[in-house]
Amino acid sequence: MTYRIPGLLVFCLGLSSAGAGCTVADDGGASLGGPPRSTLGAGTGTATSVMDDMDLTGGSLVPYMDAVQAVYTNGLSAEALTRNALITNLRANRAMVMLPLATETYADDSEHEELLEHAWRLDPELLRYRLRHKETREVMGYLVSCALEQGQSVSYTDTRTGKTYEFPGEIGICPHWNEQGVHEGPAGAKCRQLITACLLALVNPTGRRITVSLRGQAFPNHRPGLLSPGPSVRVGTTTEDDAAIPSFGSCKSDTRGLSRNCGWTAEHVGTCSPGSTVTLGARGTPVDECDHRLPVAPGRSDDDTILRVCDGIHGCNAGSPAHVAQTEVRCSDRSEPALRFECPSSGYFSVMSGPLMSRRASGAPGKDGAPAPRKLAGFSVASRPPTAGPMPIGAGIVVEPAPFQPAVYPAQEADIFGWREGAFYGNFWTETNPLHEKLTPEMNEVDEEGNLYPAPRSGAVVFRHAFACTGEHWDDEIAYQKDRLCAGGDEDEDCVAHSVGACGDSYNITNCPPLHQCDLEDGGLVEGDGDFQECAGDGGTWLHPITSFLNDPVDVVRRPWLPVPGMPTPGGSGTSPLLPLCP
Repeated sequence: MTYRIPGLLVFCLGLSSAGAGCTVADDGGASLGGPPRSTLGAGTGTATSVMDDMDLTGGSLVPYMDAVQAVYTNGLSAEALTRNALITNLRANRAMVMLPLATETYADDSEHEELLEHAWRLDPELLRYRLRHKETREVMGYLVSCALEQGQSVSYTDTRTGKTYEFPGEIGICPHWNEQGVHEGPAGAKCRQLITACLLALVNPTGRRITVSLRGQAFPNHRPGLLSPGPSVRVGTTTEDDAAIPSFGSCKSDTRGLSRNCGWTAEHVGTCSPGSTVTLGARGTPVDECDHRLPVAPGRSDDDTILRVCDGIHGCNAGSPAHVAQTEVRCSDRSEPALRFECPSSGYFSVMSGPLMSRRASGAPGKDGAPAPRKLAGFSVASRPPTAGPMPIGAGIVVEPAPFQPAVYPAQEADIFGWREGAFYGNFWTETNPLHEKLTPEMNEVDEEGNLYPAPRSGAVVFRHAFACTGEHWDDEIAYQKDRLCAGGDEDEDCVAHSVGACGDSYNITNCPPLHQCDLEDGGLVEGDGDFQECAGDGGTWLHPITSFLNDPVDVVRRPWLPVPGMPTPGGSGTSPLLPLCP
């Protein structure tokens, strides 16, 4: 089955899973939401099988533990990346990689005599006041997030106003940049290329923060598993408009019940076959012999665990469109009810948990009478196929439902982010001029008041050595480049990268792009994660790309999705072997 979005070709697929029918998982790790970030948690899990009177399908089990996730939110505007006082100012561009990515480097009174010693003989006070410019601070936030790790940060105090801005490290690709420059040696070159790829992958022209999975090969000895898909994904606690979801906030007074919109904890994301019936229970007891005729148990304790299920990969409030209708059921050998719900059309569900009674929070969690964060022993899940058969959509066309796959909870990151968007690579910081010829050294300067004196729009790609190639699903590389990588109007767009064609194969048989821009479709560091490696650009081969995977391909472009009428929403990962590829 085929769907079209301008610039994209996508396919209706069954969920890719490891065949898990029931998974029991320990709690741990942080939730997704807010600025780009990764999560490092700890925990181990066990798995049990489930069988009950519903003929629930499952039996092959997936053990689970929280680990480094490669999931982040992209929201860096193309406008900021193409017009800022650091990377797109030629003098600052050269200086910033010679110095540590640290607070003292960008202070209003900073002075770096070592800049005079370089062949470029840069002004020691060159980097003063640059973070007074709002869009430059936006770029700095993403730069620090890509380069530094949790626990590291850069801060800037505007001495005019006394206001301080904090830029926390999150992904941690080059944490050594916090101590020294990255302008020299093989490690410096690799760092600059990986940070370039990270920033490109986190550009989003829609003004929203979209969750993406980033995969590549960082410095494996520094942090094994970095930029590799993890065994689970935490539920998002903010919307794609970067608004906090109230249900994850503290309750202002003691509040009881399933419908409250406060006092909830973000759990994990699961996968299921759309239309299938899913039963989910907290703690490790299997959800077998469940009776839907007994939805409420008398005398429930205020400390009993309650659950909420939401459509997609983010949490939700009660009554919101994403809130999945659910019924509490009683299951044998379980002290607390389980939930039964119909799998949403997206094929993804997010789980929230909390006590039946959420107490008023009067201090930090676990202190001053405030409740400590709840830790659950695990979850059990089971599912049965949908009862709906083939669906007629007119003109004699009948749509067969996607093959049933058992529900998996928590689902693996690779199964939640299955749409391979493409690869990003290059270098924003090269010995030769890295910027378009129209950008002279005097352009994109900032004064002491924080006013930027921008370069005129180039109407082209601002960075000479930045590239993007597309995954196999895009059907119009030009439309993709404009929507994903450019800022400004149609006639004077500034773009952040050159679109070079398809990274590997392409299903766009009506207008085949240049193919196989990357020599490897799956880098060898983590087998099967689908990261492109050794990609072409500017007559050479770039060794440090980052590949972006999406949960929903419409997230990173500005045009609406136009599915074929009557078709269900695709879910999961993989490609269809029946559809032809470009020759």
